[in-house]
Amino acid sequence: MKRNSSATRNTGNLVKTRHVVCAIDSQMVLGLAVLLSSMKNQTTQKFVVTIGYLEGNLPRHDRNFLQGIAHQLKIKVSFQELNNRRQFIRQGHISPTTFTKFLLSDMFETPHVWIDADTVALPGWDQIFQQLEGCSDSEFLVVAARGTSKRPSKDGPSGLAFNAGVLGWPAGKRQDWETPLSVMGPVATQEQFLFNQLYSNFTKTISEKFNLLTYRVDSLEPSEMPFIIHYAGAHKPWHLRRDLTHGCLKHICPWSAWFRAEERLMEEIRATELEPELTVRQRDALRSGRIQARRDHSGYNLLRALSALGPLAVFVIKFLSTMKQWIPRGTHPIH
Repeated sequence: MKRNSSATRNTGNLVKTRHVVCAIDSQMVLGLAVLLSSMKNQTTQKFVVTIGYLEGNLPRHDRNFLQGIAHQLKIKVSFQELNNRRQFIRQGHISPTTFTKFLLSDMFETPHVWIDADTVALPGWDQIFQQLEGCSDSEFLVVAARGTSKRPSKDGPSGLAFNAGVLGWPAGKRQDWETPLSVMGPVATQEQFLFNQLYSNFTKTISEKFNLLTYRVDSLEPSEMPFIIHYAGAHKPWHLRRDLTHGCLKHICPWSAWFRAEERLMEEIRATELEPELTVRQRDALRSGRIQARRDHSGYNLLRALSALGPLAVFVIKFLSTMKQWIPRGTHPIH
């Protein structure tokens, strides 16, 4: 099976413009601002960014803030409002916005890279554009390998061939996703399941370092740093009070890369009108997300509790550190 495209292999996959596509709602604005900064500061090449959002989910003031950040970073960005659909459902912490990657991939038949907003870019992230250029006519999608865990029952992959947090799209038309989605029964993480169903036999698989899930960071050698760290799950780095990050930064935990990127962003906008707004958004982001009585929300619920405990949180962390083997991976003030 070959990719349905009028472009030839030699010219269709040539990345003439380094195009990054993402999508967010209002709760992910801070995450995307830090990602933009990390991408810009870890490359010497120009790139453009399209920010998608479902209608009504990214108000004007959020777009203006991100436009200001992009202007300060000298990144060309554009916004794309997208129609919501009843099939775009919320599942736990996964919002309907995650389905927009299907809409945006249909919209842009030229080569581009999708990156989830709950990631941070490190040196080498932009090599994915070179990987994209090397696609054959039978490779419809570039995906990162999915590593295995020593404890698959707790921290391991879901059984799907790849995680859709970072995707490289060669030139061409995309697979029909609307028909299978319209008849899909209830399954966990529908968007991830559908991507694997449609593309798992037509992918080009590259190093997992291009989409390294946090539970895999400790498996790498110190000299083999990832290119993109993906903070998958309900709890994100921006849910942790910044006065509690000392342990994470000291031990160079996976979240430390995000906190360093956030500090760099703050330096870049210091003394501008964006600085006080970023400070407010850091505070508000502590409470973004929803408390739920679910196992996969236990880390998020803990971070919300720490946020509410004021100065007592320091003593709680010291106590919990004695039981860190039972704390969910990714709750990095403890690990």
